[in-house]
Amino acid sequence: MSRRGAALALEWTVEWRYRIPAVALVVTVVWTVVLLAMPASVARVAGPMVLVIDTATFGAFFIAALVLFERGEGALAALTVSPLRFAEYLGTKITVLTGLSVLSAAPIALAAGVHLVTALLGVALLSVLFLALDFALVLRQRTLTGFLTVAPLTLVPLIAVPLAHLTVADHPLLYLVPTTAAADLIRSGTASATGVGYLLLAIAAATWLARRRFTHEPPSRPARQRHHHTRPRLRGWLPALVDIDRRTTLRSALLTIVLTGPILLAVALRLGFPPLAGYLHTRFGVDLQPYQPVLLASLVVLHVPLITGMVGALLILDDIDDRTVLILRVSPVTVTRYLAYRATAVAATAMLLLTVTVPVSGLAPHLELPALVLAAAQAPLITLATIAVAHNKVEGLAWLKILGLLPTGIAPAMWWLPDAAHWPLRLLPHYWTVDALWHPTPFGTLTGATLTVLVTALLARRTLHRVDAG
Repeated sequence: MSRRGAALALEWTVEWRYRIPAVALVVTVVWTVVLLAMPASVARVAGPMVLVIDTATFGAFFIAALVLFERGEGALAALTVSPLRFAEYLGTKITVLTGLSVLSAAPIALAAGVHLVTALLGVALLSVLFLALDFALVLRQRTLTGFLTVAPLTLVPLIAVPLAHLTVADHPLLYLVPTTAAADLIRSGTASATGVGYLLLAIAAATWLARRRFTHEPPSRPARQRHHHTRPRLRGWLPALVDIDRRTTLRSALLTIVLTGPILLAVALRLGFPPLAGYLHTRFGVDLQPYQPVLLASLVVLHVPLITGMVGALLILDDIDDRTVLILRVSPVTVTRYLAYRATAVAATAMLLLTVTVPVSGLAPHLELPALVLAAAQAPLITLATIAVAHNKVEGLAWLKILGLLPTGIAPAMWWLPDAAHWPLRLLPHYWTVDALWHPTPFGTLTGATLTVLVTALLARRTLHRVDAG
């Protein structure tokens, strides 16, 4: 077997071990079913947005987690003295992850009713660009949370601009962002040669940046030592944990992004929904007004707990990788108290954000407090479910990708699927959150609360056993 073939086989084996192809399959099935359940006119508008936002970016965070994991295991250091060249190493990762994105895009594009060949080409070009950029960005980071702090600054404009182009804008200045040409390929099947050439130039620049940073950032270099200054002792384990999180927030912008991101999204919905609804009705004949409850549930009420729960899971995974959890076993904090604190913190943060974002979004005629309480209680479920099954950050991201489908897809499924198909969904706590939001009744709220408490208790027991054993 050739050197390149062996590298591809090894990369596929590693990603298969972490179930990344299985995650791609699940995501593909869910999005395909959701689009097929939509009216054709709505699916044709939503499909290109799914392909840009989710499918093309599928491997973006996985490549970061894989690089960090390989650095920790010493694999990147070994690469510098191996026959495998940098272009072959990066090429294998991009080939496998882009291949998964393209395979995932095929049924989604067919369900959306867009041109298959050009949609696959657009997804492939976007995927290569995002993967090369994320590889370059993660080389200067030591943790996944550190990478997630800097990555949005680069990736969000590359996603937001083509998304605006797909929905409300056709201004020529949007083509200053190279990903806009790929959005044209996905939606309409055509794009200017200049736009495609510009996108290829951006891919070449991202690849050059990745190579330059890899050369100038030796993968074997140890992590920077943290200098701990003497601080007054805090009485009790809870103030100590709160103080640690306070200092983490000051050092890293990730938690700040978590706090401000949902608020900015709510403001965008408040200001952008009326003109967007009018534009889509005029251009595509799609009336968004009847779907306002779906947008409220998916983009605000269930999205906020998802984000806070994800951050809670990533913080715990960082602590596990740094061996901090081992110290907790012999400290006054204990693992049980630590997990209880994390779960309570993400729930409280989610509740605080929900009380702000729901009124600000302008999508809710009035505030349904029981639904918001149920929604906030879903944040610890995301955190605990991830830690219960993930042994490292790569597996954690894979699991978070699947868990993220529940808050994203449950509201559209409840809206478009017939009532007979709702019975399996009733086993999910998220179902009752949406039910309490749309059809508030004491029975539904009590059922949702009982199910949430039961699932939380089961996950907490499994998570505690997993952390203690690992």
